Amino acid sequence: MSEQAKILEDLQELIMEILKSGSASAEQGNKLDKLEAQLFKQRSFKKSTHEDYDIQGEEIAGLFVNDSYSQAIDKLYEYKITSNDFFGFVQYHFDEDDDSELLEVFSDAFIAKVNKDYEVKCESK
Repeated sequence: MSEQAKILEDLQELIMEILKSGSASAEQGNKLDKLEAQLFKQRSFKKSTHEDYDIQGEEIAGLFVNDSYSQAIDKLYEYKITSNDFFGFVQYHFDEDDDSELLEVFSDAFIAKVNKDYEVKCESK
């Protein structure tokens, strides 16, 4: 399990605890802040050099959505973001209500194809 996946798992557990209790304790709030600070240091959240995107994960998502599939796979490899970490980023970063069109692109079949193609790319280098 990658560092990003572990952070996202810890965040999810913490958020579920907070939702169950109805409010966050000071300790939980501090833990949430620390986890988010760690998350924002991960590769998917690094600043993008592309003028249309703030962070690398958004740039790659934009490439996939704009039918630049091969470029997106190349960027995953270039930025050293695993496909699993990318889709973890997508799940965390994009809001289901605001970004529903974007999220529709990432079907289970699409995710499986990206995972396979990313693996092939890594093996060929």
